[in-house]
Amino acid sequence: MTMPRLLIDRALETAYIAAGIEQSDAEPRATLRDRLTAADVGVSDFALLPAPEIALLTETHQVDPIFGVVTAESGAIAMRTPLRPDEIEEASILLYEANGTAELLARATIWPYYGIRASAWTTEADGSSAITIVAGIEALETPEAGFSEDLVRAWYILTEQSVVTHLLAIPTDASDEAVEAVRGRLTSAAAAGYAARREVRRALQAESSVENERLVDFLAGLRYELDEDDRAAAYSLIARGSGGTRYPLIRAIPWRENDSKSNPQ
Repeated sequence: MTMPRLLIDRALETAYIAAGIEQSDAEPRATLRDRLTAADVGVSDFALLPAPEIALLTETHQVDPIFGVVTAESGAIAMRTPLRPDEIEEASILLYEANGTAELLARATIWPYYGIRASAWTTEADGSSAITIVAGIEALETPEAGFSEDLVRAWYILTEQSVVTHLLAIPTDASDEAVEAVRGRLTSAAAAGYAARREVRRALQAESSVENERLVDFLAGLRYELDEDDRAAAYSLIARGSGGTRYPLIRAIPWRENDSKSNPQ
């Protein structure tokens, strides 16, 4: 079997996976990419990437219904405000280096949960935005001023659903053997990274002010196996958050059917 190329988004949610990949040269070889998007993925590539990017790959890829990255009840996507959220009626919103998952989560919670109308969405940090969306290690840090709201928690309270931050894109013509090889590589990498969790946390904290307990709790809450509820939650976020973004609203996530007995919408 010709080993496929595997691309992995380097993010806080994939920190254990990335650490495990870097420890081993096992096949299939994997490449870590900062801010991986659908545009980086070739037709024959496997890719673990932010969940909304799947909507841009439906012509060439399916989605693994088993492996993914899941966080529930709390996470590393936050809304920063100068005032209490209930004191803000309308604001321009800055997506500060936010990936697709962070953007859709913000769009799906800021009005429905907080009642804040977005006067504009921007990626330009020009000082005009009263609200900033941050993701990753920065979202776990205590801000020097103002307020910070965990949007994963807001989503969980609003919908009682998890947030699937990353999904595994599979080339449509990939063999079952190749799928199993990639899935096994990711699972083994996650386990290896977890085994080295102290070293992983130390590296993450080297240039961050995040409290150790906060980081420990976040990493301990990650899961890498999707169940039926997670698959439904993945589509729910795309359906609720895609409006006004570059992501098309798809009718369903194209799960690889021979691996899944369900067909969540």
